[in-house]
Amino acid sequence: MINPFTAIAYFIKRKIVPGFKIPRHHLVLDVGSGNMPFWRGDVFLDKLKVGNIHRHKGQQTIHNIGIFVDADASKMPFKDKAFDFSFCSHLLEHVKNPTSVINEIVRVSKRGYIEVPNGVIETIYPFHSHLWLIFYANSTLYFFRKSDLMQKVLQINGLNFIDLLDKTKDPFIKFYWNNKINFKITDNKVEKEFIAEKNSSKLSNHVEQNQGHVYMTIISLLRIFFYEKKNIDKIKILK
Repeated sequence: MINPFTAIAYFIKRKIVPGFKIPRHHLVLDVGSGNMPFWRGDVFLDKLKVGNIHRHKGQQTIHNIGIFVDADASKMPFKDKAFDFSFCSHLLEHVKNPTSVINEIVRVSKRGYIEVPNGVIETIYPFHSHLWLIFYANSTLYFFRKSDLMQKVLQINGLNFIDLLDKTKDPFIKFYWNNKINFKITDNKVEKEFIAEKNSSKLSNHVEQNQGHVYMTIISLLRIFFYEKKNIDKIKILK
């Protein structure tokens, strides 16, 4: 299991560093902002109706910073290229239709950042709400739909390799895109599809809650000193 200090380091890499690579005047959309929104975001999109089944227990969606939009990522209510940059971290592995979400991300933004868990890690520690195994090769994201049987087998088989997690340099696929995102979907319908379930790990819940409080404190400070507040005209970005 990844220790808390390593997890915090990953948070810094994926949630803080990308923000300093974006010009301060650029308009930024956080797609699937959840309980740990991107500090550099101007507009935050999440679907409150989904609830918290895809998040750890007690982790509520943050919607009191910037402009929050309650909408489905596969049908975003924004005009074409309304944003200079979009940030999408740990969302695509949860959605039923990655194709629609990716197409929408490319439609509403000029460039952006994508992050998903590496499928190799998922085979060792299959997460309770991840619907896809995702791999990255030849500048392309490859999605493989998990079946109910696969989830059960991975949960048992992965116990034999759990120690390998601490030896992994980076469990995430991270990349910046410009104009387009290359991807391929493989949806196996032979077996019953795995459906996201509630997380039952009390330890991970506790760790995530503490990380969430620390993270929100950090981004509050970042937004005070480095974030440029904008007067956003909703008419210009909404359809």
